[in-house]
Amino acid sequence: MSRREAGLTALTGVTATAEGWLATDPEPWLRCDVPPSAGRWVRFEYASGLLDPLTRPALRFVGRDAVYDELLPAAMLGRGVWIGRLPEDLREVWISPQLGAGPFAFRIGRWETLSPLRALSHFGPAGMSRAVKYSWGRLRGWEQFARMQARRALGPTPLGDYARWRRARARPYDPAFDAAGALVGASFAFHVLAPSAQAAAALRPMLKRQIWPHWTLGLSGERLEAGDDDYVLALNAGDRLEPHALAQLAARAAREDRPDALYADEDGLDGETRIAPRLKPDWSPLFSLSGYAGAPLAVRGAVWKAGGFDPATARVVHVRRVALSRANPSPIASPPPAAPTDARRQASIIVPTRDRPDLIGPCVESLSRYPLGADFELIVIDNGSVRADALAQLESLASAPNVRVLRRPGPFNFAAICNSGAREARHPFLLFLNDDVEALAPDWLGRMLQFAAAPDVGAVGAKLFFPDGRLQHGGVVLGLDGFAGHVQRAAGADDPGYLGMLAWPREVAAVTGACLAVEARKFFEIGGFDEDRLPIEYNDIDLCLRLAERGYKSVFEPRARLMHRESASRGANPRLDSRYAAEHGYFRERWAHRLRDDPYFHPALSLDALEIALG
Repeated sequence: MSRREAGLTALTGVTATAEGWLATDPEPWLRCDVPPSAGRWVRFEYASGLLDPLTRPALRFVGRDAVYDELLPAAMLGRGVWIGRLPEDLREVWISPQLGAGPFAFRIGRWETLSPLRALSHFGPAGMSRAVKYSWGRLRGWEQFARMQARRALGPTPLGDYARWRRARARPYDPAFDAAGALVGASFAFHVLAPSAQAAAALRPMLKRQIWPHWTLGLSGERLEAGDDDYVLALNAGDRLEPHALAQLAARAAREDRPDALYADEDGLDGETRIAPRLKPDWSPLFSLSGYAGAPLAVRGAVWKAGGFDPATARVVHVRRVALSRANPSPIASPPPAAPTDARRQASIIVPTRDRPDLIGPCVESLSRYPLGADFELIVIDNGSVRADALAQLESLASAPNVRVLRRPGPFNFAAICNSGAREARHPFLLFLNDDVEALAPDWLGRMLQFAAAPDVGAVGAKLFFPDGRLQHGGVVLGLDGFAGHVQRAAGADDPGYLGMLAWPREVAAVTGACLAVEARKFFEIGGFDEDRLPIEYNDIDLCLRLAERGYKSVFEPRARLMHRESASRGANPRLDSRYAAEHGYFRERWAHRLRDDPYFHPALSLDALEIALG
């Protein structure tokens, strides 16, 4: 084992300054001066500025013939840790510490080479099966498979181990380092409101320790002398702000030109132990009805005087840092009973199939089992069935009054098949549905179309379950395993999920194409699915991201409940299957900037776990 400090030199899109680094490009890259470690296990620590916007660093290994990228957890508490094995053909190591131009602070604290035995010890008892799979994959030459097993074992930390995880990553504020990237305005103050005189007396010593000196302390209900560009912040007795919490809010307010409100992350207190981190998504107007933003919440003075803000139109900014510890955090609200949909809309349901009467039969039958809450036509697209029972069933389906069967033989190209069905659609909304999906609840289609009809909404996804009732899809997370995927898989049918994410309608980065609704005009506005570069893999995520480029957000509607026999139509598809290497490569290159920064999944959470875990 060897240890050393690792230096950094500017590579592209960044220059060194007397105060730190200045990014001149939205994706700056630094070269790491590291010891020769090709093919070795390493552990390294890195630090980012506590006042800087928080994003995941990207670590790049430049080899002889290939480039390998790893997405790292953001150093939310000031310090980050990564353990992994370097490629055999390693030539250089680069790192991109942030996204966005401007000054920032970043350094690598320690680069440590580990022996194989020491590296395996980090897998831990629970990760031994991963260690076996890792070794097996290396022996078979399946490098991507082996790297995934290592990441799954070494990357995530369970939420219940937050106190231990925090001790390894929290560091005190360092003025010489942390102020380097801060754009902190000096002209506004925070007006802290306490519920009582006793609470104010308890809060005052904590506020005196704040490195941001511009604050006042008063009581709720008293006359408030706050400027329009000041911020008002309500706290409870016993609340603990980090010493740099107000400075973090101030730095972000200055960078964002005085938003209407700011909120940050929080954790709980069990005596002196920090527990239960609430690492929140960025602002989600739909999800805000759950109260997920919690505390601390700072509201601009002008907005406070006007009586508050409209979640749908206000400019609200998330400061991605645990700024507050609270003994009794406010609970996430339970969603109210679903209201009737506001109109009866019409959709064309497009279902591709091939030689699977055992799937398409139950799928179509489920459409009549429950009221859909919308009128529909069914377009079944046959991709070259040859089985007699499948052909007989398709002929039977074609005789129904609201069903059309289109013949589209040829090589399987999911994107092209769906596009051809969309071109034949007669209704203003499209619903793409896999033939291995079955409805489980009434009015599911009407609820999806209610969101799809909104002017600013593109794709709408449903809550999907495996046949045994466990969760299969509750929204897509970008960057999972380096690409995109589903977290909170295997949650129970009525589990509200982390912070209530599985219970409330909310904005998400993308939704699965297994059940995806979109207004036809928006679908054709972006040219539909990419059938040339993404014929099979990730075309649904790509569709959502291209819709987002046009200003249309994706929405997850948990009250639309269906069952999905995932990949039953074409068999299991390992994400690392070499047959799809070209699609995977294009997808990662096209959306690299988005995969690093899913706004609805906190950058300190792990991208190497299928459950919510710390990174």
